Amino acid sequence: MSKKASVVVYTGLIAGLIIAAIAISKALVFGSKNPPLKIKNLSLAGQIFRVELAQTIGERTLGLSGRDELGKHEGMFFIFDTPGDNGFWMHDMKFPIDIIWIRGNTVVGFAENAAPEFGKKDWELKIYYPPEDVDKVLELSAGSVQKFGIKVGDVISV
Repeated sequence: MSKKASVVVYTGLIAGLIIAAIAISKALVFGSKNPPLKIKNLSLAGQIFRVELAQTIGERTLGLSGRDELGKHEGMFFIFDTPGDNGFWMHDMKFPIDIIWIRGNTVVGFAENAAPEFGKKDWELKIYYPPEDVDKVLELSAGSVQKFGIKVGDVISV
């Protein structure tokens, strides 16, 4: 086998092992259901949203995966220890969402109508990145940014 072919095979093997490890760890930690998360009210753009707080690595990794829907004023609020280039994907998602990037308490950008990519392998899924380092991310039902007039510079209150 050529050196180039060996690299391709090993890279694919490593990627497969990483994905398997993530799936196994999620199953061991959470089983097949999302764990109950702490709930808070979050104010943004004159609206009150009931959000689940995803604060641990496990909670952030699982996110909204496997859920059937989000209500009009429901969401998931991801809180990170430090600001970073935190990318999000639509792994095991069943519905589209708006991803709102937040630094401190200020909206710095969003990805609207991020849609599930059925039939794609995990390594083929699109990853959505913030326009700058963020320490919080809010996921709402697709269309919420437009519907509620959310814009860069808006301030959140939890």
